[in-house]
Amino acid sequence: MRSLSCPISSSIINNSEFKVVGLVYIFLLFGYLFSGYLVLVGYVLVDILIRLSPLSKSPVLFFSAVIVKVAKLKYSPRNEAPKRFALMLGSIMLLSIMLAHLYSFDVLAFVITLNLVLLKLLDVVLDYCVGCKLYSFLMLLK
Repeated sequence: MRSLSCPISSSIINNSEFKVVGLVYIFLLFGYLFSGYLVLVGYVLVDILIRLSPLSKSPVLFFSAVIVKVAKLKYSPRNEAPKRFALMLGSIMLLSIMLAHLYSFDVLAFVITLNLVLLKLLDVVLDYCVGCKLYSFLMLLK
């Protein structure tokens, strides 16, 4: 029997919107890789923090909802809790990128950014969310 403190969310999200957001994040992170502008990483981090806050509607998520409606992409319901967990892990990676960049560990920032881009590509293209799998594994251990 699960405890009441288990962070399973009853909220359902549209996975199509999250995939469009993932594409925007990938483009912004590639922009950082090619230009070195830390502002791009900072924007992604702020956007994710807005999504994790009670506001939960960030500018990129609003933009992606409009794209999903205009492109008439199908509604793909998913549980919100694993995606929120993956966003928390992503925000830690983004903070690590920023700190590595600020302390001139450019190779480390580059490697972490490539890793994050790869994880987002797996989620967007192959619909395989590593953070979600880790979340499921942690819930099994609990």
